[in-house]
Amino acid sequence: MDPLMHLVLPLLFLLALRVDTRRAVLLAPLAVLPDLDALFGLHRALGHSFIPIVLVPMAVLVYSKLKRPEWVAAALIAQFYLASHVILDLGGVAFLWPFVQEQFYLELGVTFAASDGFDIGFTADWGMRELQDMGTTSILSDYGFALLFLGALTAAVFRKEFADGVRKLWSTIRSLPGMFRR
Repeated sequence: MDPLMHLVLPLLFLLALRVDTRRAVLLAPLAVLPDLDALFGLHRALGHSFIPIVLVPMAVLVYSKLKRPEWVAAALIAQFYLASHVILDLGGVAFLWPFVQEQFYLELGVTFAASDGFDIGFTADWGMRELQDMGTTSILSDYGFALLFLGALTAAVFRKEFADGVRKLWSTIRSLPGMFRR
């Protein structure tokens, strides 16, 4: 899955749950962070392992619960973004790397045929396979392009709401330096 999808899908989910917009937008880049493991030649291993996805954020969550209670909501959102990345990449992730040198995969499919009536089929395949070098990650796939196109169409249809949202987002971005000074 491309970075745009990793960024937008969990962000939209949190916004639909009416999570604090500022926190959701500010922490959204964490949803793309695990793909930086491609820089080290260990794509879908190093950054998709349970250590950076579960253990480190859980340590931050425990610390915030004990010492900085005002950080708890942000720590939970950060944990959600990191975990969402692995869930969206379940086509093959080495979740137990470096201890297990295999990838877990889950491949789901839905088929639809209308030749002799209607036929809908579901397929599921899962298991472990050898760790595959995923190489680089694409910046924008056909799904990402479709998402951009859908966003542009939605913005055209809901012009007033879109303009209000852009103003609110711009206000949030402009207020970020003040949030760090506190």
